[in-house]
Amino acid sequence: MMSHDGEKQYIQVAVCLPVSGTFTYTVGGTLAREIEAGKRVLVPFSKQRSIGYILRTIPAEERKGLKDILSVIDPYPLFPPDMVEFFEWLSSYYHYPIGMVIKAALPTGLNVAARGGQGISTKGWQDSVGLLKRVFVTVRSGVHIDGSFFDRKGGSSPIVSRHGRRAENESAFLELLHAKRELPLGELIRNFRNGRYLVDKWVRKGVLKKSRKPVVRDVSGEEIFISPKPPQLNSTQKEILEVIEGKIREGRYHSYLLHGVTDSGKTEVYYHAVRVAIQLGKQSIIMVPEIALTVQQASLFKARLKKRVAILHSALSPGQRYEQWISIVRGEADVVIGARSALFAPLPKLGLIILDEEHDPSYKQDEKFRYQARDAAVMRSKLLNALVLLGSGTPSIQSYHNAVSGKYGLLHMPERIGKKGAPAINIIDMTEFEDTKSRGGILSPPLQEAIGENLAKAEQTILFLNRRGFSALYLCRFCGNTVRCPNCDLSLTYHKDSDTLLCHYCGYGIQPPKICPSCGKEQLKPYGFGTERVVDTLAEVFPDARVERMDRDTMRHKGEVHQVLKRFLHRGTDILVGTQMVTKGHHFPYVTLVGVISADLSLNWPDFRAGETTFQLLSQVAGRTGRGASPGRVFIQTYNPSHYAIRAAEDYDYRGFFSREIRLRRQLNYPPFSSIANLRFLGNSKGKTEQIAGHMKMRIGQIIKKQQKGKKDVQVLGPVEAPIAKLKGKYRQQILIKSRRPAYLNQLLNEVDRISSQVLGARGVRLIIDIDPYQMI
Repeated sequence: MMSHDGEKQYIQVAVCLPVSGTFTYTVGGTLAREIEAGKRVLVPFSKQRSIGYILRTIPAEERKGLKDILSVIDPYPLFPPDMVEFFEWLSSYYHYPIGMVIKAALPTGLNVAARGGQGISTKGWQDSVGLLKRVFVTVRSGVHIDGSFFDRKGGSSPIVSRHGRRAENESAFLELLHAKRELPLGELIRNFRNGRYLVDKWVRKGVLKKSRKPVVRDVSGEEIFISPKPPQLNSTQKEILEVIEGKIREGRYHSYLLHGVTDSGKTEVYYHAVRVAIQLGKQSIIMVPEIALTVQQASLFKARLKKRVAILHSALSPGQRYEQWISIVRGEADVVIGARSALFAPLPKLGLIILDEEHDPSYKQDEKFRYQARDAAVMRSKLLNALVLLGSGTPSIQSYHNAVSGKYGLLHMPERIGKKGAPAINIIDMTEFEDTKSRGGILSPPLQEAIGENLAKAEQTILFLNRRGFSALYLCRFCGNTVRCPNCDLSLTYHKDSDTLLCHYCGYGIQPPKICPSCGKEQLKPYGFGTERVVDTLAEVFPDARVERMDRDTMRHKGEVHQVLKRFLHRGTDILVGTQMVTKGHHFPYVTLVGVISADLSLNWPDFRAGETTFQLLSQVAGRTGRGASPGRVFIQTYNPSHYAIRAAEDYDYRGFFSREIRLRRQLNYPPFSSIANLRFLGNSKGKTEQIAGHMKMRIGQIIKKQQKGKKDVQVLGPVEAPIAKLKGKYRQQILIKSRRPAYLNQLLNEVDRISSQVLGARGVRLIIDIDPYQMI
């Protein structure tokens, strides 16, 4: 929208501050020509300056006190106009300021801060991070490097020389540039012994020129997974693709749940669906639950689609994320692959969103902007009239309920590729074995024997335990107390490698004390076990086995996950021990044994999804075996072998599990039969935190009492002390609100937002609203 000379233009701006709503600013003079939705602006806000995001131009307002923007930061928009409505929905549904929503979506390098009266800490679009630039050598326009060109310059060809090798080298140099027209200077220097001299020589002659250009680094990493040509699709895959292609061609919103067992060929369906979208001039997003899985997907798609693949995830450096984002904004990518944050890829022609392993809790962000990427992806598709495809071998209860109730379409892939049989699952009842025979409950005799057999056959094994460290507790045998974190209401975990007691929540660590801090006796001893102790036990039992561990303690540095997976894929490791990292989506054809060390950890978690999580974890890790030529086996160790989730996993009975679980959810009014919000209060003082949580409960009750509609459909539980009563130095109280009507819950939370500043005041207590919470501890 252009303004006539002398006329003000009015824009709606979301400021990058923790404040609700949007703000109107005016633009005049030459700046009006630079206004576009998606650009950043510097604006005055209260007594400071702030970065803001232009959402749209709006009609003139008859209102006093409107302020002019100070400057326009970007020459080009950072996101397309159709993302504005999506950001507004995210802000409204998750009760998070829209400016902070956009800040969370953008690459870190673009989130610059305003500096008092000094302007902003960025020079603009390409310089806010320092877009990588390289020197390129280019053949000048109109110049042809061939024999006739040199003859035309007079005399003999310049490459004739007494030194035959040098002449041959120079000839190859010129022939290469003749064919390519432009190459990086670094490549020429590496490939030609006197490359720098040759470049400078032909630059002086006016044949070549040097220039610095921005480049986008390849961030997919070294390919460790084979990416062959697409295999022949089976009849089930063809039928599903026929449905998907028809829906993409319609250009209207559709949502489908693809329920395909592990190793059923879902990835090939994803690839062909993306190809259909590309053929129709549309772009795609593929989301995976773990950053490590982007390597696998990126390898396949880059091998087949070549260059037009971008990658977005939080493990990239700020510069890499910035480069990928700008590449996407420029329209240089047909498909974006990444973890949760790939949802925000600024694709202007988005037609397809795919979520692999849609059930995975990693799609829920549990810090700051707490959003569920799966639900947000469905909404983004709806707003854009795009297709969203949710894939899983063990769908979430909510998604499967949406499918069987008709809200989503349902597609089935019930068989493994090649109609291979599912691995045999053996349930090991650990109550039958004394600790001495099962090595402290770590390896039962049947599992130990199976590992030995696998090693003898030179086949690989995965052992899964969802607990890090060497010992779970450092406990006093005299008084029964454990050594605890002073910042959190938690016991410290013993790590043998570093001989330290660590808190996995706040990072607090100490050397193991000799004297019990509670009773003063020298009776402290480590109890329980984690992945570190499993590796230690394996070294005792199988001293010649090559064992590696994959958890957050060992995978702290960039590239370590990649290297461990690469060694395992190429059979440089016999046994891989890990936490949830090893359960998700990996394809290892030589793994013929999977052992679950303790199925009870997730089963006893204080959460209504504990049964669902256990069934999914067991089913997913079982799917890592038997994917090659040899059949697979699974051993699940548990002290609760009769639990319905474990029995359903043993029988690969998803429908039976769903039928049992959905009855429980209906009886207890849990999702999908209600929407939930967790109001969490964090404070420095335990008494004040309890007092304010209680006062907020009273105010919520008053609000509900005044409502004419919906009050019978809402249930308020609490306030109660959170399961972890103190975390990172903050005391924690929570109120759980359940409602059968999502719209009413949203309306109620708007009122909570409105009164929260009055209730909290300056009392050192903070309120966090978590919609559809996954971690209620």
